[in-house]
Amino acid sequence: MNFFESIKIAAASLWARKTRSALSILGIVVGILTVASLLSVALGVKQKVTTSIESLGSNLVAVVPGKIEKGGTPNFFAQLGASTLTEQDYDAIREAAPEAKNVAMAMLVTGTVRAGDTSLNSAIIFAASPGIEQAFNVRREEGRFLDTVDETQRAHTVVLGAIAAKQLFPAGSALNKTIDIRGEGFTVVGVLEAVVSASGFGGPDVNSFVMMPLRTGWDLTGTKQVFRIMMQASDAESISVLADKVKQTLLGTHRGEEDFSVLTQEDLLGFVNNIFDILTAMLSAIAAISLFVGGIGIMNIMLVSVSERTREIGIRKAVGATRGAILLQFLVESVMLTFLGGIIAIALFIAGIPIAKARVPSLPIELNVQVLLLALGFSALVGIIFGIVPAYRASQKHPIEALRAE
Repeated sequence: MNFFESIKIAAASLWARKTRSALSILGIVVGILTVASLLSVALGVKQKVTTSIESLGSNLVAVVPGKIEKGGTPNFFAQLGASTLTEQDYDAIREAAPEAKNVAMAMLVTGTVRAGDTSLNSAIIFAASPGIEQAFNVRREEGRFLDTVDETQRAHTVVLGAIAAKQLFPAGSALNKTIDIRGEGFTVVGVLEAVVSASGFGGPDVNSFVMMPLRTGWDLTGTKQVFRIMMQASDAESISVLADKVKQTLLGTHRGEEDFSVLTQEDLLGFVNNIFDILTAMLSAIAAISLFVGGIGIMNIMLVSVSERTREIGIRKAVGATRGAILLQFLVESVMLTFLGGIIAIALFIAGIPIAKARVPSLPIELNVQVLLLALGFSALVGIIFGIVPAYRASQKHPIEALRAE
């Protein structure tokens, strides 16, 4: 009996026990659907965050407070203490690294943004010096950016992110409108284009920005805090050189105390990859549990099938079937069950993507061919692993004892 004959016999056996086969396949369908869904969502989120970080500009260099060890998962708690960055650090960088472009410093301002009766508690009030828009690689949709005149005059002007502008002024343009921040009026002079957010992974949620001149922010808060120093290298090849120069410069101004971190886009992407590698491993473990449960069901059904077909096994051995042929027959049947379950799961997954996106538009789930092939491979592997014991038990039956059993 060759391999193709084993497939025909396995298909006939599964068709003869349709209800049992369908129930066995159901567990595999759930497991494979879990694998495909979780991995696709994880890869979708990773791609979205990666794209958002890359959109900040390939030559970005950022100085942040707190020591963050590179090469592992980022320690965001390192940034929760009081920032030790100062205006003197900003001046030292501009003097020591004249090749750095669009050097800007920024701080966060706490408070609620209001426009009439509308309050925006989720806004990021960002006070920054001129050049921050080039450092963040953002473009304006209307109006203008903050300039040196706004900075030197400590003007009460702001530029709004796309989401902030829409939420504060849903009925029309925000340009030249007045908003209230911490009890003081500010005029909207520009609105930024909507961008993909990189918040939470070292990048800002630019869409929620309410950006004012840095010195205005210092006056408003009564403190000269510096939360970030941003800049751009002249080209991709000089990023590491610039980052090293900035680090050495700040070590000098901080008297050798490395209570800051100099990060590049490559560092941010490394953090993202490390985080999502951990997330993918965790999701894979959850999916493996689902497949394990489904595999146990397949093994139980196959053991029952071997027990019911003892006479069939005896007859086949009596007419010359080898142990290997019997083992192959039942192993093929097990793999066919799980592989069919994998195909059904993938079909349901593909059909469900448009439905999921319609119900949850922000869900970053994408059709990934590698994930689908991996899911099919898992289904076949489950069939082999959990089918080997029943197949081996069938192959070891003695023909005479098998014929006597019934």
